[in-house]
Amino acid sequence: MAIQTFRGVQALRLLSAVLVVAVHACRWYDRDADPRSPAPQGELLGDVCVATFFLISGFVVVHVVDTGHDRDWRTFAVRRAIRVLPLAWAMTSTKIVAALVAPGAMFDGGLDTTRIVASYLLVPSRDPAGAVRMLWGVEWTLVLEVAFYAVVAVAMAARIDPVRLATPVLLVAAALSLWQRDDGSVLWFYADPVVLFLVAGMWLRRAVSTGRVVPTAVGIGGLAVVGAGLAAARGDDPSGAGAGFLLVTAAFGFVVAAERRRGRLVPAWVVAAGDSAFALYLTHPLVAQALPRLLGLTGLDAVPWLPVVVASTALSVLLGLGVHRFVDRPVGRALRRRLVPTPDATRHPAGAR
Repeated sequence: MAIQTFRGVQALRLLSAVLVVAVHACRWYDRDADPRSPAPQGELLGDVCVATFFLISGFVVVHVVDTGHDRDWRTFAVRRAIRVLPLAWAMTSTKIVAALVAPGAMFDGGLDTTRIVASYLLVPSRDPAGAVRMLWGVEWTLVLEVAFYAVVAVAMAARIDPVRLATPVLLVAAALSLWQRDDGSVLWFYADPVVLFLVAGMWLRRAVSTGRVVPTAVGIGGLAVVGAGLAAARGDDPSGAGAGFLLVTAAFGFVVAAERRRGRLVPAWVVAAGDSAFALYLTHPLVAQALPRLLGLTGLDAVPWLPVVVASTALSVLLGLGVHRFVDRPVGRALRRRLVPTPDATRHPAGAR
């Protein structure tokens, strides 16, 4: 019997979102609180969490294709749009209103028409300083994911296996990062080696369906070599890039492999909370920045970083849960009833984004 909800993947998704919030809270504490004792910077941890997000996205997309959950490309595209756009648009609108009411809140550049339109379309654009940056900063991951969804939709429309089409497209996108220029077209934003994790996620889900574990493991080893080679060509540490890719992907693969025997050990509340990870990720800047900013404005620079980060993370989690339950989920359900012909009877393994 096919697994409909991968409980371990849900737990990973929730954990990754919470850790991203904590990493950002540390960064905002150092930026805004003018601390005597800076918070630790968790850039590596943040990178691991983002990689896990992309693994999950690749995994989920192949799941909905292989199980026939989205029977055609139109249904797939509509479901993905419903899942991503309402909350993304709400956050972009929130940033625009905040920038108009309090211009000093724009830490990442000003407003212009091109940037506003691009943010609503979830395509890259430049801020006034020339940096490629979304109005709602954390939505940069959605720019890559929406492009991935578009490739999968094209494959489904052309009746091509999405894994067969998306794999070479993503490999080319990763390879093109070698020629990426800061002053080039904004389209270079899509040339990012992180998309290799989308490929790995797709392959791991296909391995669940086919049982081809050894070829998948060999292929993932090949992806690690590609990542290491790209790092070396850019002048970065190739061993760290290759080993990091293998470790993160292997850990994710272990969680997937343990699902049948150990998945039931994941508490039901964790599975349910995993559905809110998308809302948590998108909304956490609303509150995770508030306490550090308040400390900076009041001059209370003696407050240690740990209680501030813990409180900021906890408030973000509560907000994410609330937004998911009272906004994101009911809006999505209403839109699916109106726009998707058949009922949403099958759950996604990780609350697909």
